[in-house]
Amino acid sequence: MRRILVINPIADDRWNQADGDYLQSTARKDTIVDIVNIEKGASSIESFYDEAHAVPGVLKVIRENKDRYDGIMINCFADPGLNPAREICEIPVAGPGESAMIVASMLGHRFSIISVLKNVVPMFEMKAAVMGLSKRLASVKYIDVPVLALENNPDTTVESIVEKINEAVEKDSAEVAVLGCTGMLSLYRKVKDKAGIPVVEPAAASLKILETLIDLGISHSKKGLYLTPVFKKITW
Repeated sequence: MRRILVINPIADDRWNQADGDYLQSTARKDTIVDIVNIEKGASSIESFYDEAHAVPGVLKVIRENKDRYDGIMINCFADPGLNPAREICEIPVAGPGESAMIVASMLGHRFSIISVLKNVVPMFEMKAAVMGLSKRLASVKYIDVPVLALENNPDTTVESIVEKINEAVEKDSAEVAVLGCTGMLSLYRKVKDKAGIPVVEPAAASLKILETLIDLGISHSKKGLYLTPVFKKITW
């Protein structure tokens, strides 16, 4: 039995039930998925400012719950707080953005990310560069729909995403598409059916990577990048 905690890094619980149902249905039969949101922060994450305000809440939830779970997932493509979360945990912590790009790089030579607003283009180009995947990133496309409006007109949103996938294939030689927002998970199956290339849904990719790391009995090394914090020097 695996117990995985999923943290929605927003101060809003309206997606907890739907996200939890989706992830539980995606998980293996012997995996239990619990989902919570943070108490204070933005209602959606679309900028560095939003991301920064999510991190304290994410770390607070992790500090309070890390001994009760086998793995933790931060449910946002921006992966807010992913690195410090790994420093305070002995269990694996995964983020959808990092996970999805790694999975996509295994499925074809070049992948494109389809996300929400124009400003995320350089954000995700920077993320790929940090991960050493710039040469594998064909492009970052955006549909110009904010996160909170993705489900207002789902059929139209799906068509916009598929249009951007086709553009990435034709103009950028993309072989794989990555949905660049976990708010798109409810649209994933329709997008997958319409796209002519593999589509990676980041929340599911992150969950499956966590299950694999748990099954392998391995977690993040503390011999280099990740330093165990000196908690007593922090004022809470």
